[in-house]
Amino acid sequence: MMRATFIALMAMSLAPSQAQSQVQNAAYEADYEASGFVTPAGMPSPAEYYSSVEQASFFGPGGRISSRIQGCDGGCESMGCDGSSGMGCGGMGCGDGGCSSCGMGGGGAGCGMAGGGCGGCGMEGCESCGGLTNCRFLCLFCRGAGCGLCQSMGRGYLLGCLKSLLPYGDAGICAQRWYDVSGDVMFLSHGNRTTNQVLTTQGIAGNPVLRASDADSDDREAGARVSAAFIFGAGGNIEATYLGGQEWRESRTATSATPTLFSFLSAFGTAPNNGFDDSDRSRRQTVDSYSTFHSAEINYRRRTVEQYCRFQGSWLVGMRYLRFDDDFGYSAFGTPNNALNNGPRFLTVNNGMDNKMFGAQAGGDLWWNVIAGVNLGIGFKGAWLDNNIDRHANVFANSLGPGATPARRIIEDGIKKSTVMGEIEATMLYRISHSWTLKNQYYLMGIDDVAYGFDTTPAQNLFSAGAVPVSPIRTDSLTIQGFSFGAEYIW
Repeated sequence: MMRATFIALMAMSLAPSQAQSQVQNAAYEADYEASGFVTPAGMPSPAEYYSSVEQASFFGPGGRISSRIQGCDGGCESMGCDGSSGMGCGGMGCGDGGCSSCGMGGGGAGCGMAGGGCGGCGMEGCESCGGLTNCRFLCLFCRGAGCGLCQSMGRGYLLGCLKSLLPYGDAGICAQRWYDVSGDVMFLSHGNRTTNQVLTTQGIAGNPVLRASDADSDDREAGARVSAAFIFGAGGNIEATYLGGQEWRESRTATSATPTLFSFLSAFGTAPNNGFDDSDRSRRQTVDSYSTFHSAEINYRRRTVEQYCRFQGSWLVGMRYLRFDDDFGYSAFGTPNNALNNGPRFLTVNNGMDNKMFGAQAGGDLWWNVIAGVNLGIGFKGAWLDNNIDRHANVFANSLGPGATPARRIIEDGIKKSTVMGEIEATMLYRISHSWTLKNQYYLMGIDDVAYGFDTTPAQNLFSAGAVPVSPIRTDSLTIQGFSFGAEYIW
């Protein structure tokens, strides 16, 4: 009795579960029409599309979803092929009949090229073709085997690398010109104010072998420019910039197997006759020059952008410090047969000018935004400066001292002059990322009333006997120009 009652209770408890199970299974048969789903024109209904889906495997073998993923619609019907065999519509041959059933001919490989890859995988490669892409048939290296080169091109990796070279344009064409830190390598040359004045001849009033212009340094020397900008109000910023570090050197030497080199100091051995004991009858004479350049500035800059964003510009005001030092040297060395003390014949002459300029400047720039990430600009500055010029001239020779002993004579003096400076920059910017921008620039600076080291008058005055008259300091214009390569960084 108790056993029968237990069986009846178990049957009653199982009945709802079976009914519930039937309802859950019915839920897989979605009623799309009742839900209001509308199939777009030309597309199969969801029920038709998923009719072959199996519960055990979503991508069931031979199902329509598997065919569509491989680029086939209903087993290659869209390609006019016979017989689908799952992945890739028959692998390399679009069916069991190779490519003949596709109307292409030439076997499975030809179908892979003309038919868009092995079945529907196209250029990317799939399991049926072993991951190889169509570009393997065009490769001169592997001849279809599938090497790294052709696979990279087929998968778009090479194009992706080329695409990475395009300018960064996410900031848009209206992005205002800005950098936090900028650095450049500057290759600059400077003008020389020497002449073709003859300094040394071979023999008394003989052929010229050394001229002042032989010491001209026309090479572009490397330096640096470093700049930092700090936001200072809406549209405004403070900029601090250093430019310089260039060192220009040049030297030329004339030699003779016999002591027959004569100097300009004795009018090449004519005044006095046979020249001086120090500067003439030499075996070696040398002329050299040495120049350096530095610039520091701090400015307030205000930027603006026109309404269509193609052009933007700025104006600035600030202070500028410039330093240009120029030295000119001349030397003569002879045999140790000094007529007065039987010592070596020698002479060294150096004339150095230090130009220290400071004053106020103003300027601006104008930028053309060619496309987002590419900008062309021109900038200009002008300054009114005070130039404090210091001269350091000295002569050291073997018989300048008392009793024809070695001695040195020196001139230390200077003047102060007002001068003007102008600066022009033509720049191209190429932005490669949010933070980094490449920079290329042509640079030109001109300064008036600058003193140069080349001046033979102090040496002649110092070398002459008696009182040493002070010659005036002469000035001329200075031109510095060149180009630069650099980068800008935004936090």
